[in-house]
Amino acid sequence: MRAAPSYDSDGSPKVMGYWRRLPAVQQDLLLAALVGVVWFVGLAAINGSQLRPKNPSVSVVTGLFLVMTVALVRQVPRTMLLCVSLLYPLFYAAAETGLAEQLGFSFLRAPAISDAALQSELHLIPLLVVGYLAAASGVRRFTCLFFTMGSLAALMIGLPAVVAIVMSNVSESVYRYGERYANLPRDIYSLYDYIDISLFVFAEALICGMVLLGANALRRRKNMLVLEQRNSALVRLRTIEAERAAAAERTRIARDLHDVVSHHMSAVVIRAQAADRVADQKPEALREAVRWIAASGREALTAMRETVRVLNNGVPGSGVEMAPVPDLADVARMGDRLKAVGINVTMQLPTRSRQLASATDLTAVRIIQEALTNVMVHAKATAAHVSWQSGPQGELLTIDDNGSGGPPPVNALETARRQESGRGNGLIGMRERAHASGGTLAVAAGPLGGWRVQAWLPPQR
Repeated sequence: MRAAPSYDSDGSPKVMGYWRRLPAVQQDLLLAALVGVVWFVGLAAINGSQLRPKNPSVSVVTGLFLVMTVALVRQVPRTMLLCVSLLYPLFYAAAETGLAEQLGFSFLRAPAISDAALQSELHLIPLLVVGYLAAASGVRRFTCLFFTMGSLAALMIGLPAVVAIVMSNVSESVYRYGERYANLPRDIYSLYDYIDISLFVFAEALICGMVLLGANALRRRKNMLVLEQRNSALVRLRTIEAERAAAAERTRIARDLHDVVSHHMSAVVIRAQAADRVADQKPEALREAVRWIAASGREALTAMRETVRVLNNGVPGSGVEMAPVPDLADVARMGDRLKAVGINVTMQLPTRSRQLASATDLTAVRIIQEALTNVMVHAKATAAHVSWQSGPQGELLTIDDNGSGGPPPVNALETARRQESGRGNGLIGMRERAHASGGTLAVAAGPLGGWRVQAWLPPQR
């Protein structure tokens, strides 16, 4: 039973993962070694068959240049482009025709057979590979085309031309080499028999295509790099946005819990303190206060449970619209709680048929709730007035009290921001709620002798 292949975390086989982790130099050397083994083993395998090349030394030169190209072109692309383009035709000619021996280079002996043309289309591989890899490594397309196509022209046209020129100027002693020189061109006119124009045009087009493929591979690699960078930037932005959303959600939760707990518990504490002061003289007032405290506590717990339920069931990132929205009856009960602790509250609210379902309505309710809590806890007031005017221009909220603490400072909101304690927390929360809805909030002296908190919220969309 065949074992199942193993894969990396990205889903690719482990062999591919190991290959990608190798440095580029090691990849090129290993690939060049593999190409060399395949080329020379194949050459040795066909050496004793009918497929044996006419001149094996030319194929050896081709294999050596191919191995060097694969091994080095990505590291030094321009250098290898020059070396292969200039030296490959030279060594190919020297190995094929034996002209080097005629010129005195005895280390390049005349081959067993001599020719003056491209022996096999496979011998174009070094030029194809160097053109593709050099263009893929960043060498300009024009440069790659100029050298590789020029090298091919030297190989297929220049080689017979050089042979013809040399043969026309050598002595008759060259014929001692026998029939292997019989068919070599001896003048420029005889070159037409050695140049296959159709093959030459096809080979030039093939080299041009390989260079363009290499340039396209480079462009795709650059595009992939840009996309990876953009993806990384988007991931970072999403992380930052998620952190901002989490911070905003924490702030919203803190505000909602503060509104619920502060308003209800402040009323409970004040009512309990008042009942404690008259408990000995009026036991029935204590009993009534206890009943009222129990009812207010249940109402606070219900509101807190509703907030927690929304937090548990709400869709992440849905924002304020998932919060529980009170109705106008809840706003009226806020005034009743203040009346229970001795503060006469009058309210001018929108019509009872209105449904409070938008984020702007929730903001308005929370601002009224917080302002009344401040009146109850800090203002030392006996009367307050709440006005909620709704129209095409938006929502206008006004909360006045007759507190004895005196008028607010001119820069009450800035002072509250710096202190961040006491009444300032409520003012900061109201201002942030108003700004979050696109509105404004101001604090000034009111007509009743105490403070006036006035907020404007934009029209509902």
